[in-house]
Amino acid sequence: MEAVKGRVTTGTYLKMMSALDGCCVAPVAKLWTCPPRNVVKWDDASGYPTSTSSNNRSVVFAGSFNPPHHGHFEIIRYLSKTFSEVHVVIGINPAKTYPVSPDERKAIIEHALPSMGAQNVKVWVWGDVIFKLARKVGATAMYRGIRSWQEDGKAERYLEVQNVCWPVLSTCASPMSTYFVEGPPQYSFVSSTLLRERLKSGQSIADIIPAVVADKVRTAYEGKL
Repeated sequence: MEAVKGRVTTGTYLKMMSALDGCCVAPVAKLWTCPPRNVVKWDDASGYPTSTSSNNRSVVFAGSFNPPHHGHFEIIRYLSKTFSEVHVVIGINPAKTYPVSPDERKAIIEHALPSMGAQNVKVWVWGDVIFKLARKVGATAMYRGIRSWQEDGKAERYLEVQNVCWPVLSTCASPMSTYFVEGPPQYSFVSSTLLRERLKSGQSIADIIPAVVADKVRTAYEGKL
């Protein structure tokens, strides 16, 4: 696919990508129903697991972060402590519209990082397939945040299959592993949808977003929901 990217129009290329997605990724994701083995779970006694063998690795944590909330920031904190480099990626889906620009969401995340001691985290806005950025930065794995596999598994399985198929289909590269991190149980009710609903109705968001970014989130989303 990369070989033809510069030889056809952008519209034609996107149609080809969509066709391959529909023929390869979607059917596999639909049939592959078993839960994944690559799920990082929170332990009530010790929190997230620690690993000294991961300290020199670079990973990607992708999402829309529309807007980011406690669950996202706890996962960023965990990845920052576990890996040498963490690349938080705000993906741009041309099929969706967002009330706040990706650059504004990027600024919100970056504003929270110093208070978390996450100096090894870089935030990106990326408009292409995520694995391409992962290859660019030398990442060894891609991470996704979930509330639980039961709640978010269907959509996440599609992305997992995409991460396996697209490197092979587009660049003949080996696939990259996708891992899923469940948020701490106290934030299992939290979602970006809930946060937007509260922002729209003027309700308190103190229990679902860090105080350090609360004002920035309110300002960014005010009058846009």
